[in-house]
Amino acid sequence: MSRFIRLLVWVSVLAGMLAAGLYLGDRVQADPGYVLLAYGGYTVEMSIWTASILFVLLMVGLWLVLGIGGALGRAPFAVWGVLGRARHRRADGRLVEGALWLRRDQPARAMAVLKQDAASESLPALHWLLASEAARRLDQAEASAQYLETAEELMRRIPKPVLEAAPPEQFHALLKALKKHWREDWALRLESVGDEPPLARLSALTTLVKQHPDSLALAIVEARLAMAADLEAEAKHHMARAVALDATHPLVLALQIEAESGRTPALETLRHRIIEAGI
Repeated sequence: MSRFIRLLVWVSVLAGMLAAGLYLGDRVQADPGYVLLAYGGYTVEMSIWTASILFVLLMVGLWLVLGIGGALGRAPFAVWGVLGRARHRRADGRLVEGALWLRRDQPARAMAVLKQDAASESLPALHWLLASEAARRLDQAEASAQYLETAEELMRRIPKPVLEAAPPEQFHALLKALKKHWREDWALRLESVGDEPPLARLSALTTLVKQHPDSLALAIVEARLAMAADLEAEAKHHMARAVALDATHPLVLALQIEAESGRTPALETLRHRIIEAGI
């Protein structure tokens, strides 16, 4: 809105107020009217305009008195609210401090802070969740479970655990799943799931190897499948690729031992433990 239009609006408002004042003044002089109040033996007579002014003043006075009285009546609650907010701020500060100690991998200090009551905090469920995590890191399984149960009781909705997707138990199904969504840990199962012979597995892996040429898991699987199919030259080729990708990986070292001394139950047990550990 431009300055000229704002000025025009204000002039129009003032002109309207002036016209209304002149009209009321003329009405007061021409026909003031009267108001008669009688109670018992007392009577009060005044013009209707005087009564209107007194009524407005009375309403303003009541509003001021009731407003001040209401404020005074709410004063104790206001003071209590201020004290409560200060108490909440201190409690929330302890919560943040406990989370910071946990992030710094110092669960003992976090537990020292989080052992205090969480009743004054704005997020008591988070307090006990952090306390449960601190107790878990301190190998206090019973206390951790108790804190977790307390947190869940305070939560309105408890999220369901996200279940880890299980790999397919058939070779071709696993191969199809890996083509859609690659997972290095699943690729290690390509030599064990299903009942396909090693040579058939090797030929089926060609497309997958082209998609993931830097996969250590595929290089290890191909080397073991080639050894199982008595393809020495191809086994050496895949083993050399695995060594080039990561010569110090435990599975690569186990592969080299297998190439020199053959496949043994003890070596297979060691491989399974390495895979389960996710190394």
